[in-house]
Amino acid sequence: MAQTSDLQLPAFVDSVSSLAFHPSNPNLLLVGSWDRTVYLHDLRNPTNPRKLAIRGAVLDVAWAGRSETLAYVGGLGKEVRSLNFDSNESQLICKHDDAVRCVEWSQELNAVVSGSWDQTLRITRIDPSTSQPSPSPLILKLPHKVYALSVSKTKVVCAMGGRSVHIWDIAALKKALDEGKSGEEVEPWQMRESSLKFMTRAVKIMPNEQGYVTTSIEGRVAVEFFDPASDVQAKKYAFKCHRQVIEGVDTVYPVQGLAFNSVWGTFATGGGDSTVSLWDPAAKKRLRQFPKYPAPISALEFNADGTQLAVAFSQDDEGAGSGSGGAGGGNGVWIRACGDECKPKSKA
Repeated sequence: MAQTSDLQLPAFVDSVSSLAFHPSNPNLLLVGSWDRTVYLHDLRNPTNPRKLAIRGAVLDVAWAGRSETLAYVGGLGKEVRSLNFDSNESQLICKHDDAVRCVEWSQELNAVVSGSWDQTLRITRIDPSTSQPSPSPLILKLPHKVYALSVSKTKVVCAMGGRSVHIWDIAALKKALDEGKSGEEVEPWQMRESSLKFMTRAVKIMPNEQGYVTTSIEGRVAVEFFDPASDVQAKKYAFKCHRQVIEGVDTVYPVQGLAFNSVWGTFATGGGDSTVSLWDPAAKKRLRQFPKYPAPISALEFNADGTQLAVAFSQDDEGAGSGSGGAGGGNGVWIRACGDECKPKSKA
């Protein structure tokens, strides 16, 4: 079982769908749950989170820039809302025609980026003087449902059904927004087919912005690079992980959790086998695997200074009961202190 020295947040009544550490305050953590609630934890006083409920299960949460009390949330309610933990108020940001799977904030665009099962990506600017959302978001129509989304200072990477991955350049999106262009006038910078043969579970852009990592339901991780030059593309690779041999049968688990340590450039994966592994993408090696958690991993997130890793586990997630720690196990978020274990392998 995982280290008992981990800080254990109060248990959740339903599955934990999403985690978001504050971009600069390493102690503030948002937790989204299928119980239709977003929790704001201050790890200095972890037993008394602030919480706000929405309509429909929460699928993703994001911080609103540097604010320590304002967040964005999306889920089965088919809308993106802002949550103000000071006033306990919620405001509609934009509507979708189906569940909102992913929500991210872009400081460079001053906009909320949301991806939905309605096969659109919607970019809703927020007026800095009034904090009001634009009534007409930029709507980018996509070929498939959105399953995962990552936004950095320079890129937007969207992973969809049909193994489709679209990449947009932030500067080009900013220009389109400034010029009032419609979604039909905005083309992705790159359109790719995933290196993984099965459904994408998570995507994260590397801290150095040179590429991104994706995970799949079939126990695999792919490391990809943006630069289309053939010598750079030759560096991409994929590997198997989160697999167990149970009674002589190779059992494969989905890789639901994925998070980069922004200080060291290493990343963590969490699987339906209830384990978390740390990887060094440059050395192509696993740094370590943590002891098993009580239930399948549903989300992972490093804090801003790379010193803590939040691990969410959910007993009803895929993998439960099949050698993953058994059925049950509860729903929780444990915080692991990260020391030298996240440092990459030293170059020989």
